[in-house]
Amino acid sequence: MHKQLLPLLTLLPLLASTQVVYQKETLYSSYAMDNSGAQKRRQVVEDHANSLINLPIGRNDEESYRLEVALWNMSQFMVRTPAADEGIGRLLKRFDELGGATQRALLEVVYGQYANEFIPEVKKVALQTSHPKTYSMAAVHIYRAQPNSETRDWIAAGAKKIKTDEKGKLLLATLLAYIQPSIKSKLPELADLLAHQQAHGFKMIYAFHRSNRNYPGIAIVQNADGSFVQDSTGQTACYMQLARSASNLPYFITNGSSPQGLYSIRGTAVSGNVFIGPTPNLQTAMPYEVPLPEFIHYFPIVQNAGPERVYRSYFPESWQEWHGLLETFSAGKIGRSEIIVHGSTIDPEWFAGRTFYPLSPTLGCLNGLDLWNKQTGRLERSDQLALVNAFMGSPGKDGFLLVINVDDANAPVTIEMVRDWVEKRAF
Repeated sequence: MHKQLLPLLTLLPLLASTQVVYQKETLYSSYAMDNSGAQKRRQVVEDHANSLINLPIGRNDEESYRLEVALWNMSQFMVRTPAADEGIGRLLKRFDELGGATQRALLEVVYGQYANEFIPEVKKVALQTSHPKTYSMAAVHIYRAQPNSETRDWIAAGAKKIKTDEKGKLLLATLLAYIQPSIKSKLPELADLLAHQQAHGFKMIYAFHRSNRNYPGIAIVQNADGSFVQDSTGQTACYMQLARSASNLPYFITNGSSPQGLYSIRGTAVSGNVFIGPTPNLQTAMPYEVPLPEFIHYFPIVQNAGPERVYRSYFPESWQEWHGLLETFSAGKIGRSEIIVHGSTIDPEWFAGRTFYPLSPTLGCLNGLDLWNKQTGRLERSDQLALVNAFMGSPGKDGFLLVINVDDANAPVTIEMVRDWVEKRAF
């Protein structure tokens, strides 16, 4: 286990003693058990990755499906083998023979698993494609390896040649803004943000993360009355969380890591997805994913204003020009959707040795820590469940989630840091 996460895990038994809405004892997952079935599934994942060296290449439904399943297994479980490496190179050489969805599944794997590799092949993809999303995926891979003005100019010139609709134009504009050199600016005062919650009186979840999403963050819950949910020791209750997708693509690309900004919380659900498991999730939506009145729970802070002005009104004035504010707004307008807050039944050992272990990456959602007993399939510890209970167990039905990248440090956000911020009401 990554040594920086040990202090966080030792505090798990001290999570919030709020009203229990969902009982931990009722939650069970056979998928989380370490048995012969799990061993077979692990071999299947590796077999899928290795199959890329010889799977038929084509655009018909069967060929595309088999390729995409293999690529998804590589991406989600972060698997690399010599045969898979060769298979990825093979697919890139025959990129134009793949269907569009398969092309983008391939680029997800390349971005997620092969940083600084396959640059000539991906440049060729960028030169040949006319699809704005495919172009953007290729461009960010190239720019990460060669982050200079020459690459920026090359990407901008290529983007101008792509004919697309309004969403595609917005995607390309967001890409060009993303690759510009960033000017570090101090995060606005947290005290202003926490106080502004009283303007609308909805419950809030603040999810503090690093811009380097390889490290876990911490979520806390602010009640409708402005107080914070506390644990059994009387301190601010903190819940470990990961906002990194398996591909770790930028926020504006489908299946990229979770965007910063405001999400509307619209209740809870239990997923039928075996990898997410039975731990209740929080159903969240970005702007444009649902109609604006639904997003703001039919309670506008400002009247007779456009969508962006209404969105900004949920932040204090000192935060309204914060560079990360509009990520969810832009991502929703581009067409990203279905980013929720959920748990996981994926065996953490797939990610042993990585900086976010024992959490699991997702397809862009926020993942709360779930630890399952591998012999019984019962849930042992769950920050995800505690977060849902904390939010649902306090007065009020609806609310918001705010994801914030506090800085670019290469380290987890810690419980001690967050509690200090809440107590001081400032960074």
